[in-house]
Amino acid sequence: MSVIYSLWRRLVATFLLACAPMSQANCDFSDFPTMWGMKLHSVIDSSQYNNRPIMVKGFTVDSEFEEVINFYHRKWKGRFDDSTFGPWYQVTTLIESCMMTVQVASMNDSSQGRLVISNVPTAGPNENIGAGLIVPSDAVVVSDLVTQEGPKKGRVSVLATFDSTAEVASFYRSAMTSAGWSIDHSFAEDSAHVLVFRNGLNIMNVLIMPASGGTQILINEETVR
Repeated sequence: MSVIYSLWRRLVATFLLACAPMSQANCDFSDFPTMWGMKLHSVIDSSQYNNRPIMVKGFTVDSEFEEVINFYHRKWKGRFDDSTFGPWYQVTTLIESCMMTVQVASMNDSSQGRLVISNVPTAGPNENIGAGLIVPSDAVVVSDLVTQEGPKKGRVSVLATFDSTAEVASFYRSAMTSAGWSIDHSFAEDSAHVLVFRNGLNIMNVLIMPASGGTQILINEETVR
């Protein structure tokens, strides 16, 4: 199953790195402290993760990893929490209703990372997650990331269901065709399935994998307005 598992791992890794812990956002980056010499670039300007708007900037700085951590410890003295997320070391603080997280990793003799800013959510983060997705009736939407770049809208969603992989594949072949999509490519290895659908310039990849006690579904969609 090397082809399918390789594709699955690559897409899930991309999804996880894009999804830092976020909340509802009206905060402004002008409130986010930065080190002298820190070079910023936009990572996410218009996105939603589990229905929560997010803002993320990337950075590089000619300072060692420990210097960056110590800078934010000093800035947020007594009001921070340290954690790890994938390759990142994280420092998070809450100032009034604004949550700020710096994610940092070593890069030779310098550092790179991301600044994440958001508001504390006022509603449950799982409210109406996956709205508009085509999903099997008993499936649960675990995560849903929506991005917007000009006329292109991207969406990466992770679902779980107790249906078999064959039942899920059959569902998507039927449901997507009924929704006006045509199947562009389909292949299977053992119990895993990959389905690629197109509708004009729009494309949707559906990866269906067996999991303990059920099935995992990864949907990667790109639509053009």
